[in-house]
Amino acid sequence: MKYFSKFPTINYEGVQVKDITRRNSFTNFVTSNPMLYLPYTVKEGYRAEDVANAYYGSPDYVWLVNISNNIIDPYHQWPMAEADFNAYLVEKYREESGKVGDEVVEWTKDDNGDNIIYYYKVV
Repeated sequence: MKYFSKFPTINYEGVQVKDITRRNSFTNFVTSNPMLYLPYTVKEGYRAEDVANAYYGSPDYVWLVNISNNIIDPYHQWPMAEADFNAYLVEKYREESGKVGDEVVEWTKDDNGDNIIYYYKVV
């Protein structure tokens, strides 16, 4: 089953089209019940399509992966590959850190090598 197959059809400028402005969501019972989910750590470079293929045997079920993780924008809400994330950190925090290149990435880490910039900004 394809993601948009169950969406209602509407008339748009005289043409019958799927209403893609709708958003599906799971009920509160489903989202609050951890027994309904299998734990999964996203592997480096994996996309939601890869996870859907691994779990459901087809990338066509990517919508299940996105909806169960409350992802609306898979291009910006899916975990980045490490190289992409590091490039993002360099671009975003170059000026604030006063560092350049990989030094910016190191600036965002604590003594254990964990990225702490989120906590630094919140606190």
